[in-house]
Amino acid sequence: MESRKRTQQAKDAIKTNDEEMTGREKMLAELKQNALYDTKEACELLGISTQSLRRAIAIGKIKTVRLGRYLRIPAEEISKLAKGEVALISTKEAADLLNVSLHMIRTLIKSGKIDAFRLAKSGLFKIPNSEIDRIFREGIPQ
Repeated sequence: MESRKRTQQAKDAIKTNDEEMTGREKMLAELKQNALYDTKEACELLGISTQSLRRAIAIGKIKTVRLGRYLRIPAEEISKLAKGEVALISTKEAADLLNVSLHMIRTLIKSGKIDAFRLAKSGLFKIPNSEIDRIFREGIPQ
């Protein structure tokens, strides 16, 4: 009689695990449906390093979704970056647009007066078009 109770308890435990698995499977299906990518997949799609992706996330250039302790990047954000909707220009292009020297642009970036980031650890700085628009409206920061 005692052994039958234990086996019934074991069967109940297995049913509970199966119910949890279906919940996990539902969550995975929702992730696939919403097209959320992990950082590694996003880096492969965008052709950038994980450090560059994390830097862009940290300064708010890429919006993320947090699932527990994991970050996921929506497919919309990846497509925006891939299509160039979040237009980034080089420091040389910014200097030409603002009619200032390249040295001035680099100084403003280092002082934090122009918001820019690097796509690779040792790569060149990239400046969002929105930042250039802000400078046109407010003038070159002193």
